[in-house]
Amino acid sequence: MNLHQQLKALQDRGHALYESVKAAGRDFTDADLKALEQTANEVRALKAKIERAEKQAAFANDLFAMPAGHVEGVNGEPTRVKSWGAKVGENLKALAVTAPGGQKALVSGSVGVPAILSTVLTEAQPRTILDLIPVLEPTRRGTGVPSADDNLVDFVGRGGRDGNMFSYQRQIARVNNAGAVPDLAEKPTSTYAFDDVNDTFRVYANRTEYLPWRYLSDYEGLIAILQSQLMEDTLVVMERDVISGDGEGDRFRGLLNTSGIQSQAYTTDLVTTLRAAKWKLLAQSRGLTGWALNPLDLQAIEALRENGATGAFLFKGREDIEHFLGAPVVTSLGLPVGTAVAADWTQAEVAPMGDDQLVFDGHKQTENNTFRFMFEGRYGFRVKNPFDFVKVDLTA
Repeated sequence: MNLHQQLKALQDRGHALYESVKAAGRDFTDADLKALEQTANEVRALKAKIERAEKQAAFANDLFAMPAGHVEGVNGEPTRVKSWGAKVGENLKALAVTAPGGQKALVSGSVGVPAILSTVLTEAQPRTILDLIPVLEPTRRGTGVPSADDNLVDFVGRGGRDGNMFSYQRQIARVNNAGAVPDLAEKPTSTYAFDDVNDTFRVYANRTEYLPWRYLSDYEGLIAILQSQLMEDTLVVMERDVISGDGEGDRFRGLLNTSGIQSQAYTTDLVTTLRAAKWKLLAQSRGLTGWALNPLDLQAIEALRENGATGAFLFKGREDIEHFLGAPVVTSLGLPVGTAVAADWTQAEVAPMGDDQLVFDGHKQTENNTFRFMFEGRYGFRVKNPFDFVKVDLTA
């Protein structure tokens, strides 16, 4: 039984005893009074326990489940922050209610939280580069090499995984020579070449500076730290590295530093260049699932006019631009100004290594009444088919 069911059972027991004495038309005996007093004490104790549990649940809900803003506003406010915060709140709420230490469980140690990049939290409408790239189900730490049914096999390839290392095959050539074959003629041979890639799961972390202990009761400020700052700032860095990371210092090796991607040079004007990049994929029967642009480059496209600086705008808005480009457009500060990427983004993948960790560091409470939060997760990133990505030069 839960706490409320236990309370009702106690109240029913006391009420039954009281009604039985009244029905018998007699006075309360010492035994009756002792039983009623004991029941009343148990009721009071259980009510106090329920009140503490509800306060702790409300604390966790206020702290981790309220919505927060987002710096990206072109497509409207995303829900990833709110979804992640709500799931974190559920984990910590349960911990606060069931832990013997009550609220102390919230302010010491660490708790597993959903990976900030997961199949559940990915946006239905792309808003960032990380929304365009498929995210595999989180891989559990310490589970060894996955079974044949585990989708991490697709991620790490036949090379498997050894601790923090994984290996996979990256396609480096594809020449299609398929064709009709007359009788007695030699069958055609196409070229499909692959390269072995060894890589590691990368740790991405973020933490606050030490904050005054009284902030624990300032819900709005703390919510902003956890939901909008710790998480979103980490996502910004991960997105930057997915695009332009150099593979050093535990950073991803990003798309722009991956050998084998296609390039589109600036041709005549901005519109002609964008069209050429689009057809570099479509003419080869490759997919085009999205464009990534620096915000300033998207602004420049929106400002294009029919006759230089005096005619009507070429595009009425973002929807018109996406219709012309043939796919959704996302913006990222990880892309240098003057560089865009057109791609079939399903040819890259991100895999979380287990749950992320949210750590509360309160050991300085007795020293100077401060605390801080730390967020950490491990992720792998791979590009399966580099030639499905086109780097576009938008500068004349």
